[in-house]
Amino acid sequence: MPEPNDEQFEKYLKNFRPVDPEPLPVRTKKHAAGASSRSVLAACAVACLAAVALVMIVLPRAPKPGSNQELSAIPKNARHTEMSLPALTNLALDDHAAFDKFMTDEVQRQFPSMQSEQSALRVLAKE
Repeated sequence: MPEPNDEQFEKYLKNFRPVDPEPLPVRTKKHAAGASSRSVLAACAVACLAAVALVMIVLPRAPKPGSNQELSAIPKNARHTEMSLPALTNLALDDHAAFDKFMTDEVQRQFPSMQSEQSALRVLAKE
């Protein structure tokens, strides 16, 4: 014996006529107040960063290529000498001994001495 729900469902299926769906509504974005000012601010920030990068590229800090004496001679009495990366590279390739001396002097200047028995690094190394 069929159940009453099954009979109702069969009636519904026989009378069912599918309907074509309507197109979805198109939402338009409404610009929030200040959105244009934020995009202008972002464009200005990008322009400023580009200008700074251009200045850094155009104005090099390295010595000019014509002054090779600066690359091969390290001042003997200088406690600290700033050298650019290209200058250090040329020094390492051209004069190994001068490069080693420069690097040794820089290490001794930057790190504390371990010569004395009570130096902080020796005390920490014992622990």
